[in-house]
Amino acid sequence: MSKRHPVRVLQVCTILLTARVFVAPVARYLSSRGYDVAIACSTVAAPDGPRLIGDGGLAGISVHHVQISRTVHPIKDLLAIWSLYRLIKRLRPTIVHTQTSKAGVIGRIAARLAGTPIVIHTAHAFPFHSLLSPVVRWCYIVIERWMARLTDLIIVDTESVRSDGLREHVVNDSGKLVTVSMGLDLQKFSPSKSGPGNLRAALGVGQQRLVVGTVARLVLDKGMDCFLEMAAHILAVRTDVQFFIVGDGPIRGALQQRACELGIAPYVLFLGHRSDVPNLMEAMDVFVLPTKREGFGMVFAEAMAMGKATVGSLIAPVAEVVENGVTGYLVPPDDTQGFADRVLELLADQKKRLDFGTAGRRRVELYFNVTRMCDSIEGHYRQLLEARNVCV
Repeated sequence: MSKRHPVRVLQVCTILLTARVFVAPVARYLSSRGYDVAIACSTVAAPDGPRLIGDGGLAGISVHHVQISRTVHPIKDLLAIWSLYRLIKRLRPTIVHTQTSKAGVIGRIAARLAGTPIVIHTAHAFPFHSLLSPVVRWCYIVIERWMARLTDLIIVDTESVRSDGLREHVVNDSGKLVTVSMGLDLQKFSPSKSGPGNLRAALGVGQQRLVVGTVARLVLDKGMDCFLEMAAHILAVRTDVQFFIVGDGPIRGALQQRACELGIAPYVLFLGHRSDVPNLMEAMDVFVLPTKREGFGMVFAEAMAMGKATVGSLIAPVAEVVENGVTGYLVPPDDTQGFADRVLELLADQKKRLDFGTAGRRRVELYFNVTRMCDSIEGHYRQLLEARNVCV
């Protein structure tokens, strides 16, 4: 690619956390390939998100502040479109690539108004999920169909999400909706040689105790009520188990109260947002998340990369990450006893935990590594650029 005329790409997302987690790996890769990459998002940390420390892998990449509300707010949304339109007119990118539903709407409208040649959207999950009321769900389907007309390519993380889009006729041409599996930084998520002993000690957990943990935003659709009920079932059988809940959210207080009502509060550590998630995963013996809805299930891939046996919900996206009976177990959502039984089975069988963990790490290395993801995304960029006779 000519260094004198690099292809300029503007990545658009809602909040800085999304930029660090989902956009940064692609932005770094594209920059290394000669693209001129910038990011537009709110540079203020979300009030219910973690405290952001360091550059988050965005060093050397221009980040422009555009305030995009995460909820529907007509006045704020119009202001966001106007701000982003002005930024796009100034930067003149060849490609605008949006991430997440709300930024996807704001970003695609602004990009088309500004005359951007290529508009791409990544839908980690479509917003018209089954937990919504029929009317709200239908409205979201109509919006996604309309937005697809403004889009040259829609990228999704799993075949199940692609099937959702095709079933609801989000696109007229199935070739406009492609799957690119998410990828992990396998150096960041890699078991250490020293093991988790020091962290366990710092958290007051002895080496003889077993740890069942989860990492999630504490909201209703992550199934954390099921996690606590599962913990109560497990503790009725054996009391040498400690439970970690890593993450925060609006229902944290209610969950802490529920743990007290179940009489398991001393066995459950609410650890809040943490910057050392890989280390905490390493301190776990089994990773569990009874989620009711996922776009991909990145956290399962992270736990597998850390060599942990996993127990997750038997829902389509998670089933593409966790291989049932090979890297972990899949249980129907809200089946509290089913989750407890599978976790108890793994706690009683160290060899199976190790076998599942080894198979999980191997699966992530093969299918969910960041290089494979970035190669695929750039390949789609090149196809669209070549179709418009842009030299790459």
